[in-house]
Amino acid sequence: MPTPPPPPTPSQRRLWNRGPLLDLFPRLPPASLNHILDLALAKNCIYDLSAPKRANAIRLTCLAIAHARHAHSEYDALLRAGVERFEARERTGEAVWRVLREWCPWDESNVWLEGCWAATVVRPEERGLGWEGEWEMMDLDVEEGWEGGGGGEDDGGGGEPMDLD
Repeated sequence: MPTPPPPPTPSQRRLWNRGPLLDLFPRLPPASLNHILDLALAKNCIYDLSAPKRANAIRLTCLAIAHARHAHSEYDALLRAGVERFEARERTGEAVWRVLREWCPWDESNVWLEGCWAATVVRPEERGLGWEGEWEMMDLDVEEGWEGGGGGEDDGGGGEPMDLD
């Protein structure tokens, strides 16, 4: 029986995510790119060639949204001030959206961006069908094999990719 190949190194995993992430967000600044790649490693999110392109795009887009929310808005300050998570997301939504559009300046380059971003500011119980009514974005972890977890510190890191915190 042949010996299985060794698991990929962190450097290989970063490289596998780098190209697809820059395809989705071509104007991503280097510091943000590196932080998102670190987050992808921490969440065990690796671009999966056997998964549908949509699943990979949504996972990487959710990581970029989480980074933009924390690094480029007042989101963390609002949470520290006791503002509820979805209220803080709503208050910072416009600033986060501006940053995301700077990184992804044209609509055709990331068809999942608007839907993923919009889902992060809506409470789970208020979320409806996703694009064209064909799938529920919050079922991604079941339907598309979201292995990277999500969620914030309050839920132990597992859960829905839209709830990355």
